[in-house]
Amino acid sequence: MYEDALDAFAELRRDDLGMLLMGAAAAINRRALAEVAATGHPLVRASHIAVFAGLEASGTNISTLADRAGVSRQAMAALVKEVEQIGYVTTSPDTVDRRAVRVELTAEGAQFCRDAAAASRRLTAKWEAEFGGERLETLRSQLRALAEQ
Repeated sequence: MYEDALDAFAELRRDDLGMLLMGAAAAINRRALAEVAATGHPLVRASHIAVFAGLEASGTNISTLADRAGVSRQAMAALVKEVEQIGYVTTSPDTVDRRAVRVELTAEGAQFCRDAAAASRRLTAKWEAEFGGERLETLRSQLRALAEQ
């Protein structure tokens, strides 16, 4: 009934810049998570990265993490709960706003962050060797420009 619409959308996967970027990001994230899992962090999922990416060293409340990730407070609370269950963050009432929940990194969470950074450096070095450092830096520059628009 709507085959033409689905066919048109399917064509996007081949050439649409947004779809290509999403596919590349998903592939890179899968590869990075596999590398990190091999270093002793098999329970971390791609969705958990939003918790770490928005976290400050002094701790961050769930509402701020949600804003930074562009998700609802409820969605972030669920992610934080999962990351807390694997021991990488702790939660406590915020000292300024007792209604808010503060999220802080644990020693295990800090090790995950170090291991993830090391895995990222290894993968980047591999891609620099494969594509060339100059080409990779050009790609980074172009992606930054797209993100700033």
